[in-house]
Amino acid sequence: MHVPIQVQVFAHDGVVLARPPDPVATADSRYLAGAGAALHNGLDMITGLHLTLPHQSAAICSTGSSADKSLRLISRCGLKTPSDLREFRSGAQAVQFARDAAERGETLEFQFPPHDPQLRAARARVSPDLLARLNNKTVLETLVAPEYLPRRQVATPEEVRRMVRQDRRPAVIKPAGVEVYSGIAIFTRRLQDRRNRALFNQLEQVSDRWIVEEEVPFRTIWGLQFGVTESGAVQYFGASVHLPQPTSTWVGCVMDDDQPPAELVEALTVGVRKASELGYRGYCSFDAGIGRDDELRVIDPNFRVSGATTSLLHRSSLLGRHPCAMTTFFSLAPGVDAEPILAPFIDREQFVVFMHHDPAETDNGPLPATIVGMVGASDRYACGVLIAQIQRALGR
Repeated sequence: MHVPIQVQVFAHDGVVLARPPDPVATADSRYLAGAGAALHNGLDMITGLHLTLPHQSAAICSTGSSADKSLRLISRCGLKTPSDLREFRSGAQAVQFARDAAERGETLEFQFPPHDPQLRAARARVSPDLLARLNNKTVLETLVAPEYLPRRQVATPEEVRRMVRQDRRPAVIKPAGVEVYSGIAIFTRRLQDRRNRALFNQLEQVSDRWIVEEEVPFRTIWGLQFGVTESGAVQYFGASVHLPQPTSTWVGCVMDDDQPPAELVEALTVGVRKASELGYRGYCSFDAGIGRDDELRVIDPNFRVSGATTSLLHRSSLLGRHPCAMTTFFSLAPGVDAEPILAPFIDREQFVVFMHHDPAETDNGPLPATIVGMVGASDRYACGVLIAQIQRALGR
């Protein structure tokens, strides 16, 4: 399906509002609103990909998105660029754009529940309250059979500290307070590291509840992608393999013939059906894996667009001729024009850009610019070589 679909998209502080069509009908569309937005919430850098959905052809982007560079790169990759692109220069302006859309009678879609009272009351594809419930990590007990969950319990920050002191078994702690949706996870064995300890202390101010979960020694972790149509039907799109995550946050994914067992797909399909019965519509995914003893475990719900959604939905139409595709981050000096550097890789159909953020065009100081892109090659090793070549060409 390669026809433009007009929708409105907004982004501010981790909130994406849109009016999307059926996710199944548009999964293979080449149309992309991918100006990208680095929202700098300090937790989830992949938030920029939330604007790069294949069904969006109109967008509002922050001035920190390097929209002109992003759009040139996306166009060079053969993707259609937004037909209606507007910038906001403040969070208040972005919220006002969204309010205006609601007043025009548009149905909004929230990436996360907005804080603005007027938007909370606006007509939405999925209600903010349901989004809050489904994106809280404690929802797994409701959606997934207990045999597929790690041992886990909910605790206060003080209880977490006590557990870490008294129990030396490896565990993972995750924020699970009301309307807390961070994808962050902190390994207790790393809490002795000052940076991880500081992160926990910061998050403690945001979340009054935490999940303490056994650390499963995974052999493979997949992101399993689903869509729920307007009729409530559930569609499974496939899965990608997470790249190793040294910081416990998503750093990229691989798409090849390494797919999860049918048993896991069916168990999660049951969970998505339950969410559909509650009223959920749109894209969603689960992070799940297989341990060293072949146990299947589900570790995270994502009733929104996750980091791997864009890659999986675009792979068939962009790099489908390659047996393997890999998405990851690239860095380059701020202010550098990446298009002439990346053009040879793009023109050989080896590379597709999803997001480009250049802090040189913001007030964030001399930080490295960031590109998120997908490479295609014969296998994982060849993809790794190609990634190294691209990063070397970018000069960092």
